[in-house]
Amino acid sequence: MKVKYPAEAFALGLILFSGGMKEAFLSGILVILSVVLAEFLKNMLENAVPLWSLRLSVCIGTGAVCASAFYLGFAAVGTEISIQLWIMTFIIGLLAAKHVLMNRLEADYDGIFWESAFVWGLGILLAAAREFLTGGSIFGYTLYQASFQAKSFGSYIFGFLAAGMALAFTNGILKKKCTESQSWFLAIPMIVFARPFEMVSFGGIIGAAWTIGVSCILFFSVKKTLKFARTGSAYRGLPAELLSLGFIYMILSIY
Repeated sequence: MKVKYPAEAFALGLILFSGGMKEAFLSGILVILSVVLAEFLKNMLENAVPLWSLRLSVCIGTGAVCASAFYLGFAAVGTEISIQLWIMTFIIGLLAAKHVLMNRLEADYDGIFWESAFVWGLGILLAAAREFLTGGSIFGYTLYQASFQAKSFGSYIFGFLAAGMALAFTNGILKKKCTESQSWFLAIPMIVFARPFEMVSFGGIIGAAWTIGVSCILFFSVKKTLKFARTGSAYRGLPAELLSLGFIYMILSIY
């Protein structure tokens, strides 16, 4: 069955904001609000404007409101969002709008909320585990500190892994598949935003182009190979590709 929750938008939100339970809790709410807004705009405008105008209005409106909501929401809890991260939140809104425009949700807000609740809840649990493994705290309160904790659990490597597992667990519970989701819509912006390694010896522009190019080639190579892999139905598509990208980041970060 097709998913009604915005898988790509949730995945990007988890990659960026699942390092802490507070951030994951807030970002999940904002992603749900974004997809509901996109569906509302589509239903309100689809009989009043041409198709090209409808798509443009929904994308721009959802992206702008989503980015503004993230900026204001995180500012309210004392977390500053950089310009680059603000752009990524705009992309989250675009992915929510894409999900609405490419799928016939037919104003099924109950279904959207029901399915989104699973991935949101699982994302919060994984974020709590990451926060504890990073510094021994949950929701900002220190509980226990031990030698097995490391700051690397808060990196984007484990953000990819957390997003992939959250989507896979959700699909397994709801008997859904993410085979029609396009992982490159969020993979390429993430590679540009948070490059897995730096080639300082090549200079700024050439080094960045080399890093982005190598990362994209590896990702698309793995993405093509996964089409022939015998992955479980819950992992097939977007979840497996996110997990693979996490391992690509892990390998490349060594160099």
